[in-house]
Amino acid sequence: MAVTARKRDEPAARQGIGPFLRDVYDELRKVVWPTGPELYRYTLVVIFTVIVLGIFIGGTDYVLAEAAKRTIYNNGVH
Repeated sequence: MAVTARKRDEPAARQGIGPFLRDVYDELRKVVWPTGPELYRYTLVVIFTVIVLGIFIGGTDYVLAEAAKRTIYNNGVH
């Protein structure tokens, strides 16, 4: 019969929703939440990044679509 050893840092399996929710609450208390100014700055960074990437992807799509229209659909003839 094989005996399996449990790792030291691995907690024992608990049953039920109560212990799970207690663990979730304990972990959320350890989180370092951003301050108001940090949250504002991070939000601006995300919005700016989305706008820049949207412009880049949209521009690339437009250029490639125009290139495809001129070469594939018109056989290179204007």
